[in-house]
Amino acid sequence: MSKMWSAFFLSVLLVSTLNFYAVVREPDRVDIDEVHEHLSETVKIEGHLISWVRDPYSDGSDRVDLQVEDAPHVVKIRWYDTSEVPPIGATVVVEGEVVQYNGKIWLNAKGMGAVTQKPGSEVIMIETSLNDISDDAQSFQSKVVNLTGYLSDAIEPEVTWQSFTLIDNPSYLDSDHRLYVSLQGRVTDWIEAGSKVNLTGWVQWDERNYRWSIVVQSSTIEVTHPAGAKRLSWAVAAETWSYDIGKLVYVEGTYNWADDEHWIVAPGGENVGIICLIPNLNLTVNGTLPEDGFSGRLIWSEDRAQICLQMSDEDFDVNPVGILSDLVGDFTTLATIAANPSDWIGEEVNIAGWTTGAISPDYNKGYIGAGKDYFERSTTLRFQLSGERGDWIELGTYIQFYNVTVVWNEAEGRILLDVPWFAVGDVDVPPSTFSWSESWEVWTWQVNTLVIVNGELNQTSNGDLWLIASGGGQRMCLYDDAEGTAMTTGFDGEGNSTGVQAWTGRLLAMDTTGNPGAQLCLSL
Repeated sequence: MSKMWSAFFLSVLLVSTLNFYAVVREPDRVDIDEVHEHLSETVKIEGHLISWVRDPYSDGSDRVDLQVEDAPHVVKIRWYDTSEVPPIGATVVVEGEVVQYNGKIWLNAKGMGAVTQKPGSEVIMIETSLNDISDDAQSFQSKVVNLTGYLSDAIEPEVTWQSFTLIDNPSYLDSDHRLYVSLQGRVTDWIEAGSKVNLTGWVQWDERNYRWSIVVQSSTIEVTHPAGAKRLSWAVAAETWSYDIGKLVYVEGTYNWADDEHWIVAPGGENVGIICLIPNLNLTVNGTLPEDGFSGRLIWSEDRAQICLQMSDEDFDVNPVGILSDLVGDFTTLATIAANPSDWIGEEVNIAGWTTGAISPDYNKGYIGAGKDYFERSTTLRFQLSGERGDWIELGTYIQFYNVTVVWNEAEGRILLDVPWFAVGDVDVPPSTFSWSESWEVWTWQVNTLVIVNGELNQTSNGDLWLIASGGGQRMCLYDDAEGTAMTTGFDGEGNSTGVQAWTGRLLAMDTTGNPGAQLCLSL
């Protein structure tokens, strides 16, 4: 009997010890990028505090939402029963339960000791934060500030004007602070949504849209942690994919050809989901399908009136210079097609010629001519390119089109060359000289082309750059390149103008600020 009582007390002691251990044991320490693997568990994380907002819904709750980062990974904290929040930039240790709702993951932290500044850690000072501007934006008006944050949208290359939102979390829906950014100047490569960047710009009040914004030159953007393709989920409503248009994405699924179109079908079949596909060269020419899903840029297709995945093709993103064909006999002349256009509709041909105008990376249509310039060419035809391009195609570029389909464009009432694949050769037409004495009608023929402008560089008090005509009051605005060429060559070491110079760049027609009309600008 005594042995039974001994075993009983031993078991009670063992259970009590286990319960005591469960209460007092330290939660597991996990990395921020592994938080999603510990749903409904209490964990500890460590990182830098980059943003916080108290009572986010203005309902009087004793709650602070924090963003804690171990770059480039960020986790959202909801802290209840709070005390003083550690300073921005501090290394903090957070203890809380991993919670998921509607696809969003965060840590529920409760009590005064749930969020603490790590002892002995040095605070990483941030020059200016989104928190600072949110707290007192008026004090930053017209001032130059330096900010760090994440991109809400992808930044396209070779586009002079575009906008995005700088946020404190790679996910827009999880962000607590958002600042509208007006980007001036061109970047040379895609900067994907979710990338962490450092930028410098002027804080301004946007009277038209009743919001604060920051005006940023592209040369000030530094990518500290680039983002990759975003994985799209078939489990969410298809309408939510519209928020990812323009972004680099990854989609799982199988390839299907139906109704003379390319499609991606969800792993569970068409009842789960289907999206149209714009193939790359490997698929259209070689018939090669990717082995582990489809990656590319999500776009809105005007032709299909739906969202499509445009497959990426590195050999196509960069103009394929150097693969021009020498077999001239295999090319059909433009004059042959123009002589009997109805006989060629639906046929596939190879075409060679010269572009009659400059074509920007964000536009896919142009004209190809049978000669280098107006006097040499006898025939021109309209064409439409497929896929992405990172660079301009200049006026007078020798270009070859392969496997072109001649189609009838009902909207424009003419034949159109549908080009899936092209190769770019030399530019045979040099930049034209811009004359200050000509009229606006003459200048419009030079818009979007490379020109040479003689002028003296001038900088206003707000930092804008202008080219001033020699001996006159005419001027045009100037956008410097990423290397700061204008500032380096236009001014000496003491900031004085170096005089009239010949500037080569792209002539642009821009809307004037606050006034109807347009003004000319030169983009280096």
